[in-house]
Amino acid sequence: MHIGIAGNIGSGKTTLTRMLAAHYGWTPKYESVTYNPYLEDY
Repeated sequence: MHIGIAGNIGSGKTTLTRMLAAHYGWTPKYESVTYNPYLEDY
């Protein structure tokens, strides 16, 4: 199963991911931000 969580920067995506993973025993996978040209603006 794959679940995608999307939202603005600082909206709690990582927190929600960690909480869901802990609750259901899932292994979370995070998007790499190394090559994201849009994050340089933030």
